[in-house]
Amino acid sequence: MSVRSAAAGRVLVVDDEEALADLIADMLAESGYEVRVAHSVGEAKSLIAQREFDVALLDMHLPDGTGEDILLRLSDEGASTEAIMLTGDRDITSAIQAMKLGASDYLVKPAPLADVELAVKQARERHRLRTENLALRTRLERLEKPSSLVTEDPAFLRVLASLAQVGKADLPVIVQGESGTGKELVARAIHNASPHRMEPFVAFICGGVADELLERELFGFEKGAFEGALERRPGHLEMAERGTLFLDEVDTMSPALQPKLLRVLETQEYSRLGSTRALKARVRVVAAASRDLEALVASGAFRKDLHYRINGVTLRLPPLRERPGDLLPLSLHFLKVHGIRKRLSPRALDALKAHGWPGNVRELEMVIRRAGVLAQSEMIEARDLPFAP
Repeated sequence: MSVRSAAAGRVLVVDDEEALADLIADMLAESGYEVRVAHSVGEAKSLIAQREFDVALLDMHLPDGTGEDILLRLSDEGASTEAIMLTGDRDITSAIQAMKLGASDYLVKPAPLADVELAVKQARERHRLRTENLALRTRLERLEKPSSLVTEDPAFLRVLASLAQVGKADLPVIVQGESGTGKELVARAIHNASPHRMEPFVAFICGGVADELLERELFGFEKGAFEGALERRPGHLEMAERGTLFLDEVDTMSPALQPKLLRVLETQEYSRLGSTRALKARVRVVAAASRDLEALVASGAFRKDLHYRINGVTLRLPPLRERPGDLLPLSLHFLKVHGIRKRLSPRALDALKAHGWPGNVRELEMVIRRAGVLAQSEMIEARDLPFAP
């Protein structure tokens, strides 16, 4: 049976009570779903062979089998369908068993139509997110990226999936994120995805030292340009020629240095200190900021025109506290990278999840390395962590 077709999603309703199945189908169609109805296991399998469904509502008891038979067929087909079991049993043991086989939810009949609609809506959203993440992973497998960019987080996956496209574009990039979230790794991945991957990638830290020293490091200098300048030295701009200049901590750049950088970006020329000879600045700029640059522009701490010049594309990296699902894969990654032949206990993982991670992934790496040294057995316990109670 075909009910109205729309873009909300595709739903299969399987129930031998024809009146109930049609009632559910009509309700879902009114909500914008494309619905197919089957009244037996055989009919359901035939429909599954013809097309893929986002959500399946499966009655547990059917004339020629059970909802579990359909669930197993979906599994055999490799379908990404989210299954919701319908049971008339007040004893929900069979529904729970079906969930162990892959069902994502269950409803006890007669369930209110509003509950059915809500369950389908939630299952459709789970299907959408799972499908989107799978597509992102497929695209990521084609990228050359640092192995330590490990994530299961949808927001971070979207950032990583965009790196190939961003890398090919001849635009400056801002990588926004807290300290320790992997901004330089992302910057290197952008460089590696660019047509200039064989040219230099040069990192320049914009804050933490005097302006005079920063200017020397950025622009380079001639012999005799200042006391102690015993020889000519190229700056980071020159070293990054035709490649990528990574401006780390650009949000800390002083007001005195900002206009000098702006002039380089506008004219694509600069001079070494102590020289009047103009050099070409043929570099791509990728800037990293721990603070919100737009807020700094609004407060007057960062030049608006400089922000315009470096803000071709902005990539925002989520902090580790917003990525709890990444704690286990990242921990396993660091154990492997550092040759630590130990495992994490469930309590240790719980302790990792309870921590706030102000230092983000960088902090996690050191915590895992430290725990690997302190653990007295092959299992890392919660007591081996620096923030153990």
